[in-house]
Amino acid sequence: MHEVWIYMEGIWLRRLPGVEREIAKITGEEHRVSVLGVVVERDEINNSALIDDGTGRAVAYFSTEQDFNLAREGKVVRVIGKVRKDENVEIDVEIIQDMSKLDIGLYEQVKYVISKIQG
Repeated sequence: MHEVWIYMEGIWLRRLPGVEREIAKITGEEHRVSVLGVVVERDEINNSALIDDGTGRAVAYFSTEQDFNLAREGKVVRVIGKVRKDENVEIDVEIIQDMSKLDIGLYEQVKYVISKIQG
C-alpha cells in the first residue's frame, strides 16, 4: 500500500490510499475505497449517484457540482472516497474518474490473472 502525503496549511498529512474493492466485498472497515462501476441513477437534490459494479450497488455522494456532473447515467466511472456502511454502502467521493474508454473485458482479465498470481 502506497502512502500519500498532502501539504495543508503548513503541515504534512498522511492520507490513506483507496483500496480497490468490489462493492459486495466492502465491509465498512475500510477507510477509503476505489470502486469501478456504472452510474445507474442520479439524485439531483442530494448530489448523489447510484453506482453498480456488477456485485452490488453503492450510493456515491459528491461534494462539488463539477464532480457530480461527471457522474452521468450509463457512464463507467471510478470513484475514490471514504466509506460509510450500515445496511447500504455509501461513499463520500473525493475523486471521480471517467473510465468510459476502459476496455472492461481486458480489465477483468487482468484482475483475474493478478488474483491467480497473488493466490
